[in-house]
Amino acid sequence: MKSHEQMCGLAVALDYLGDRWTLLIVRELLVEPRTFSQLQSVLRGCSPNLLVDRLKDMSANGLILQKARSTSTRMPYQLTELGRSLRGPVESLIRWGGRLIPGQRGLKDRYPHWMEVAIPALLRPKIKANERFRIQFQIDKYVFAVISDGVHLDVIKGETEQPDLILNLSYQRTLAVLSGYVSLKSLASDEITSTKYNSKAKAVKRLQEILS
Repeated sequence: MKSHEQMCGLAVALDYLGDRWTLLIVRELLVEPRTFSQLQSVLRGCSPNLLVDRLKDMSANGLILQKARSTSTRMPYQLTELGRSLRGPVESLIRWGGRLIPGQRGLKDRYPHWMEVAIPALLRPKIKANERFRIQFQIDKYVFAVISDGVHLDVIKGETEQPDLILNLSYQRTLAVLSGYVSLKSLASDEITSTKYNSKAKAVKRLQEILS
C-alpha cells in the first residue's frame, strides 16, 4: 500500500481507498459477495490484471476476503467487518456525487443492483424517527425491497410481503424521483401502485411523506 505518510484521517483513508476501482469494488460487495468474473462483468474498463491487483491490495489491507464454497471452485469475495464499515462513507459519496449526475455526459453503464446501495443512501437522511415502511422496487425488471422498522433500514432481494408501495421505474427515472428532480405527482398509475392505499393520490402522498 502506498502511503501519503500524513498523520491525517483523510490521508490514511486515501491510502486504503484512493486507487481507481477500489470503492466501486466495495459498492459491488455491499450488495452481495461476488466472484472475480462477476466483478469483471460490471466493472467495464477495469482490465483483468488491474482487477487482480486491486483485489490483492484490498485483501492485504483487510477490506475483503474470499468466501469458500463447497460446491464451487470459484470463491466469491466478500467484505470484512472493516470493509462493511465503509457503507456510511460510500452512502455519503453517493449523495454527493448524485447531485453532479445531471451535468455529466457519457454515463453509459447502469446496473439495477447498484440501486440496492443507492436507494438506502438517498433515503437514510430523510427517514424520520420511528418511520416504518416497506417499499418494493422493480427497476428494469430487477426486484428488491427497502424496509424501515423505525430503527434500521434494510434491503431484501425479490418481492416482499404486503409492501406499502410498489414502484415500477426505469433506472434513470428512479434516480430522478428519489433525488427530487421530478414531481412525484408526475408518476404514472403503472409506476406507483399499492395494496395498502386505494388510490394513486394516497400512494403518492405516502411517498411524499417518506421523502420529505
